[in-house]
Amino acid sequence: MSRFVLTAVGPDSYGIVARVTAALSDLTCNLADSRMSNLSGHFAMILVVEGANELDERGIYNAVQSRCSELSLLVDVKRIDEEVDNDLDGERFVVSVYGTDRPGIVAGICDVLAAHHANIFDLATRVIETGASSVYTMVLEVALRDSAVLAELEEALTHRAKELGVTCSIRSSDSEEL
Repeated sequence: MSRFVLTAVGPDSYGIVARVTAALSDLTCNLADSRMSNLSGHFAMILVVEGANELDERGIYNAVQSRCSELSLLVDVKRIDEEVDNDLDGERFVVSVYGTDRPGIVAGICDVLAAHHANIFDLATRVIETGASSVYTMVLEVALRDSAVLAELEEALTHRAKELGVTCSIRSSDSEEL
């Protein structure tokens, strides 16, 4: 089997997922992993696709484009046959950030996470308009190979959050609290 990463981004409209996945199904491809989201009126998808060994990037691209030509999608396909064997997994935690919207929040929090070797598995942000101001929310799922650094990471996140004017918390992803 060959593996590919397919990305598609464009203005949101009905049928994007149906058309892209139909094109892949026509090629007898399997979706091994996917993430799709509407971001401010634009639809974005990232798919890990598995298919026959003779399949190539151009064949997948052409199949998707033929089904989606009028949707104004920017499509890219890259082969990823090599298995990634890295040691970035570990105990999972959820980091939540909340505060007044301003530039630098993602960079500031992610800098602290990187310094403590926290691997980001998922990151979602949203700006919530509340009349006169905007509230910024960010939720990340991270993994720590060495959970012994958790207390130090919590302290560093609290310090950086204070500098950024936001609140930040970290909890086990197995936690029952919201």
